[in-house]
Amino acid sequence: MSVLKRVVRRAVNALGYDISRIPGDEDVSDIDLYYELYGNAVVESRSFYNIGAGDFRHPAWTNVDHRSDWYAEVQGDRIGIDWDLLSLTPLPVADDCAEVVYSSHTVEHVTDRAAANMFKEAHRILKKGRVFRVTSPNVDLALRAYRGNDRHYFYWIGANSTPEAMQRVKLVTPLSDASLQQILLWHFAATASILHADGSPERIDDEEFDRVFRELPCEEALDYCVSKCSLEVQRRYPGNHVNWWNPRKASRMLKAAGFAEVEVSAYGQSRVPVLRNTALFDSTNPKVSFHIEAIK
Repeated sequence: MSVLKRVVRRAVNALGYDISRIPGDEDVSDIDLYYELYGNAVVESRSFYNIGAGDFRHPAWTNVDHRSDWYAEVQGDRIGIDWDLLSLTPLPVADDCAEVVYSSHTVEHVTDRAAANMFKEAHRILKKGRVFRVTSPNVDLALRAYRGNDRHYFYWIGANSTPEAMQRVKLVTPLSDASLQQILLWHFAATASILHADGSPERIDDEEFDRVFRELPCEEALDYCVSKCSLEVQRRYPGNHVNWWNPRKASRMLKAAGFAEVEVSAYGQSRVPVLRNTALFDSTNPKVSFHIEAIK
């Protein structure tokens, strides 16, 4: 491997990604495995759906995403199906046709209603016995860090303290200068934070944050903070996080969507062989994420 590629790998890993292979080093698609497991017709029909796909690219997969100015540079021409999760509309895919559905770090950008609709649609399009895998930041870990005064957990603080990053995400204060209350809010209810230059009409300052988490059960406190997020603002800044997730909440909602079985997984440990390729899957912030699979 070249020195340049080693430097790139170290830099990207420092931002929270786990890259064991860099595209270009070799073919990372595992396409022969797809043909072995699913056959030519299925692979060529692209019956694998990545919801919130971003810059993902694979010859067997169909990218499902909503085109926006925010993500335009990474999306490019890669959107196979343009689907706005916040619209609560059906996914334009036939019933019982999908081999695998995958979604990484998407549900924290939308409301519970949008996530519930997404889960129901994933259940509808999957074949019987097939798997829907979801990954998202685990709020339990962030809360533990907050309660333990562990600023080092939020390792993206430095990356969001430069003038360029602050301008992009509309931060009025570098995260390095922010309180832990506001750093945590930015992590799961960004537009309700006083750090957002163009945020929700109702903001939560440190005093209110402390009061809410002191007086309410944890999940109610999290829901209270999320309730202050503005969907109008979120449509302008879809990269913000406006929802909280942990394995318990995801399991409840996936079961409510009709899945017969739900199990907590782990990084690179899918029951689906093709999803164990961490050059393509589970690579977004694995240190702070949970992984869960639902079986139809």
